[in-house]
Amino acid sequence: MTLAEDGLLLIVLNSVHSKRRQASTLMHELAHSILDHTPASVQVSPAGLVLLSDYSDEQEEEADWLGGALLLPQAALYHHRSAGKSVTDIARHFGVSDDLCHWRCRMTGVEKRLAFRARA
Repeated sequence: MTLAEDGLLLIVLNSVHSKRRQASTLMHELAHSILDHTPASVQVSPAGLVLLSDYSDEQEEEADWLGGALLLPQAALYHHRSAGKSVTDIARHFGVSDDLCHWRCRMTGVEKRLAFRARA
């Protein structure tokens, strides 16, 4: 959850989630702020507390992309994969999930570049 008030940003993470999940959530929420996203809808309690806000599907996808890029830059992925490190090793190194690391390797084209390089 993210709260923004008078130029301050407070991101509250679920302590029950793993540190890897928390890192991903933190970057996702920061991405919403960096991209200056505005919630599509906001629910407020009678006391004036923000209870829930929803972003559009497009904004959620943008935040996913930027959050992933902040955690696992393409150049770093290429460097480590070129050095023979496994996706699991890279994920551990950067403190993220294997799933996120696999996704970033696919989406950045790192795996295709390495496969092309191996054929050449």
